[in-house]
Amino acid sequence: TQQRLFVECLRPILDAGIPVVMVVGNHDHPVSHGKASALDIFPFLDGIVHLYNRPGGPHRIETKRGPVQIIALPWPIRSLLLSKEEYRGLTPPDLRDLIEAKYREIVRTAAAEADPAVPLVVVGHFSVVGASLGGSERTSLIAHEPKFLAADLAQPGVDYVALGHIHRHQDLNPPRAPGEPHCPVVYSSSIERISFKEMDDAKGFVLVRLDADKPPGERASYTFVPTNARRFVSVTADARTSPDATDAVLAAIARADIAGAVVRVRYAVVEGQTVDATRLREALKDAYAIGAVERVADVVERQRRTVVTRELSLRDALDRYVSQREDLAPVRERLVAAALEIAAEGEEDEG
Repeated sequence: TQQRLFVECLRPILDAGIPVVMVVGNHDHPVSHGKASALDIFPFLDGIVHLYNRPGGPHRIETKRGPVQIIALPWPIRSLLLSKEEYRGLTPPDLRDLIEAKYREIVRTAAAEADPAVPLVVVGHFSVVGASLGGSERTSLIAHEPKFLAADLAQPGVDYVALGHIHRHQDLNPPRAPGEPHCPVVYSSSIERISFKEMDDAKGFVLVRLDADKPPGERASYTFVPTNARRFVSVTADARTSPDATDAVLAAIARADIAGAVVRVRYAVVEGQTVDATRLREALKDAYAIGAVERVADVVERQRRTVVTRELSLRDALDRYVSQREDLAPVRERLVAAALEIAAEGEEDEG
C-alpha cells in the first residue's frame, strides 16, 4: 500500500522526464541477505529511476538542465561485509569502524575522480556527528550506528550533501560567515509527522539549486519548503479535584484545536473516579484520528502508605512494612521475629 501511494506521488515527476535518484535506507533492507529491498521495484517504473543499494560513484546523470554527478552512500549493510571471510571475526565496534573508513575512502576517491566541471552531489542515508535528532529517533540506536563527520562528506570538489535518516531539517556544515563558499551538509527533514514525539517538529523538504557556471564550493544553494504536515495534538486534563471527572476532561478537549488533528488525551483521576468514554468520543469527533485515550489513576491505597526511612530501627521498619500488606497480617509477628533473627546471625558472622 505504501509503495503504491509513493508511486502515485512520483508519477508526475516521472511523466515530466525528471530523473529520480534513490538510495536504500535502513528501513528498506530485507532481513535476509540477498533478498530484494523495498525499493528494488522502482527502477522498473516507466521513467528515469536510479536506485543505489551499494556505495560508489561518481555516477553521471543527465537532466534537461545539464549533467550532475552522484556519489551514492546507502545505509551501510553489515551483512555484506560479514559475508566475506576476512571480516567475520570482527567485533561490532570494529565492524563499525571499518564501515566508516570504507565510506570515507569512497567519498575521497570518487570526489577526486569526478569531472570538476559538473556539479557533484553526495546522497546518503546515515548519521552525521552533531546532528540534532528528530522526535522519533531513538538515541540508544543512533549511538551504535556508523557515524561520519561533516568534513568526511564535504570533501574538496563536492558541492552538496543530501542526507536522509534523521528526520529533523538541519545543515551540519553552515558557512562560517554570510556569503562564504561552503558545501551544505543537509538533512532535508521528513514530509510527515509519524508520532507524538514529532508533534512540535517542522516538516518539509529541501529544494536545491546547482549553478554549474560557478566554481566548486559556490554552486549550491537551498531552500527549506515546509509541508502541511498533519497536526498531532496532545490534550492533558487533571480531574483529581473535580466533582465531575468527565466534565473536567471535556473542558480540556474544548480548549484544544483538535479539528483535523491526530489527538491524544491523557487525564488524571483518583481511584473511584470515572470518565464517560462515550462522551469523550463524541467530543473528539472532529479529530482526524484518536491516537490514544490514557487514564492515569492515583491509587488511594498508595497515598495512605507509611514511609519507611533509614532512621527507623530494623524492628520499626519491618513493622511499618508488614502493616501495609494485608496478606502478611496473619504471620506478622513470626515474620518480624524471623527477620530479626536473620539480622542477628548476620551481625555475629561479621563479628
